[in-house]
Amino acid sequence: MISKIKSIAKGFWYFISSKVFLVNLGILVVVLSILFFMLNMWMKSYTKHGSSLDVPNFVGMDVDAAMRVSKEDKLNLLVIDSSTYNPKVEGGVILEQSPIPDSKVKEQRTVYLTISKYIPNDVVLPELVGNYDATNYARKLQRKGLRSQIGKKIFDANQQPNTILYIAIDGKKITDDDISKGVSASEGTMVDLIVTERGLSLTDLPELNCLSYSEAKFIMSSYNLNIGSIINDETVKDQANAYIWKQRPAYSAGTTIAIGAPVDLFLTQFKPTTCN
Repeated sequence: MISKIKSIAKGFWYFISSKVFLVNLGILVVVLSILFFMLNMWMKSYTKHGSSLDVPNFVGMDVDAAMRVSKEDKLNLLVIDSSTYNPKVEGGVILEQSPIPDSKVKEQRTVYLTISKYIPNDVVLPELVGNYDATNYARKLQRKGLRSQIGKKIFDANQQPNTILYIAIDGKKITDDDISKGVSASEGTMVDLIVTERGLSLTDLPELNCLSYSEAKFIMSSYNLNIGSIINDETVKDQANAYIWKQRPAYSAGTTIAIGAPVDLFLTQFKPTTCN
């Protein structure tokens, strides 16, 4: 039995050490090496393995300029029209992009661009019934893409200050009855609010905490109050969209203040966690 095993092992050794076997083994190794090299080169070419490019910053460009840049960088662009109209921005300007600038991507990656609208949409004014408070109604207008301001104050001893009597667009008076029948305006239109005042030397001190700076400015103008000192903390980069975390004098229910008095505002960029 042992001699038989030795004989088989000897024969196997002669076979793998033979010239024929070694030549064929060498050919196999060369062929496999060539195939591996070709496959690796193909994979790199197909997936751009190991190569990437930085996404340019398209924000602020018009579409034509962005197209020229994308061709140089071998990127595809897909343009999406913005859902809202901004009268301060020219139509066709890139507002947002995805992926964001300086992202690492492959060639031929699609970059999605959101551009400003050329033509504003027509929107229906919100109902006045149940919304006679100027502050609340101004927020409803803003959500529809409309701007607002206190156009005029009229003395009225019977109603709360800041109550809307009627509105006006381009000098045309619009009553709540007109609005109930349906009144449309283009996005970005300025709506004048004609509101009541009591003509007293004192006014209620509004609560400004947790409001944005732009909202607080509107409310203070409707109460005939002035903005005093503005104290920004280190996070504030965009004051118009910063939030008030403290006011001076501090708000307390029923507190009154002299008309025209200043109110100091303490701002932080992000809405405080204590706000609802």
